Amino acid sequence: MRSTGIVRRIDELGRVVIPKEIRRTMRIKEGEELEVFTTEDALVLKKFSAVKEMVDFNVDYVKSIYLSTGLTAIITDKEKILAVAGDFKQYKVGAHYTVKGERLLEERRIKSLNGIEVTSLFGEDVSEVGGMVLSPIVVNGDVMGAVIVVSKRMLNELSVKTAETASCFLAKRL
Repeated sequence: MRSTGIVRRIDELGRVVIPKEIRRTMRIKEGEELEVFTTEDALVLKKFSAVKEMVDFNVDYVKSIYLSTGLTAIITDKEKILAVAGDFKQYKVGAHYTVKGERLLEERRIKSLNGIEVTSLFGEDVSEVGGMVLSPIVVNGDVMGAVIVVSKRMLNELSVKTAETASCFLAKRL
């Protein structure tokens, strides 16, 4: 941990305001959940990701999608890639969404992109990508992440259903 030099008072209701600069730097948005930890002399706030908590399951799930369909499969939370399996090596665990990727995710609907529509979601090279589907994981109206399938060929309805089924399944587990 490093010191920011910022000191805040607790109000009468026990609230502390996290400075805007820190929220922006840490990409903390209004309504986002934070997990609270304590040590002997510290209070620690950590961004909470329910999707990330299922990390072992996510890894097995993307491997299963890849082995059964041949499609590169990716599971993300609202910020970054949590699990990936497939032929496209440019998708790396920990890669953050670009602003355009975040906007697509916030639309809360399945997005199928083929040919020239394919866009970089994580700053990756998409020159060899023929098609991708982004299917948001939505729980109680909130986007928690996404399932993304990627192929060298243009994707069909089965690819869309694969991503949609996976995102719906994960939403039920959260």
